[in-house]
Amino acid sequence: MRTIVHLSDLHFGRIDPLLPEPLVESVEAVRPDLVAVSGDLTQRARTEEFEQARAFLDALPSPQIVVPGNHDVPLYNAYLRFFGGLLGRPQLTWSEQTAKRALGHYDSAHNMIVVSRVFDRPSSPRYAIEYLLYHEMLHLRHPVRRRGLRRSVHSREFKAEEALFPQLKEALAFIQRL
Repeated sequence: MRTIVHLSDLHFGRIDPLLPEPLVESVEAVRPDLVAVSGDLTQRARTEEFEQARAFLDALPSPQIVVPGNHDVPLYNAYLRFFGGLLGRPQLTWSEQTAKRALGHYDSAHNMIVVSRVFDRPSSPRYAIEYLLYHEMLHLRHPVRRRGLRRSVHSREFKAEEALFPQLKEALAFIQRL
């Protein structure tokens, strides 16, 4: 008879650091024919969490089947998460000023998103920066329209898609407090 050990949703980044070693010892004691690891290896898909998960997996017996979960998708890559890599990928840079009013803009002439340095600090929540990038990337999908002498920068379609941002309320609240 074959023995399979199945571990799921490890969530490195949230676990007690004393737990992996006894878990590895327990798995080794079973002497499995296969170790299956499924679900979330990490909590936030951060490099150090993947390094912890890799060290844990290296300590487990082989062969292994490892299937990552939704927590293993990099949250910081708004371009891939929200647009699937289907838009032209703009360059990203910081502005020279720490503007609190013009927080960012898309420069179509240089295919560049310029972000105010007001966000360049550890206390800026990731969701606020992602929102700003999401907003500016929407300008690639919904370019400025002209109707006679009027310009429509944020069309109805732009605003409808912007409303889909998952943490819109939180991001706007943070931006209001700047």
